[in-house]
Amino acid sequence: MSSMANSLSKEELRERMLDVAGYVLTSARALYREPLSYGPMRLVDTLEKVLVLMHAAGIQDETVSEAMTVIREHRPLAMTDPDSFAAALDQAILQLVRVTLEESASKA
Repeated sequence: MSSMANSLSKEELRERMLDVAGYVLTSARALYREPLSYGPMRLVDTLEKVLVLMHAAGIQDETVSEAMTVIREHRPLAMTDPDSFAAALDQAILQLVRVTLEESASKA
């Protein structure tokens, strides 16, 4: 928490979190009239907004950033080749699972 205090004030953090919450809510509402492929893209956009917020708060996680890089590289395929985009999401998920398992094992 101390690194957060050094990076963002409580009010700045609150404002940014409200921006993300607003994005999530408006995205959820828009999904009713959008193509199905927009759902995964909106969730990835939300993840990116959360990562930017974490970085601004002084919290960094290299593994999540690497997973996001994989997703960004394949994002254009979401509309043209959904299976390839899904495979990129699977790759990013596996990266996160591996780190989670490694961290759990090291704490045990």
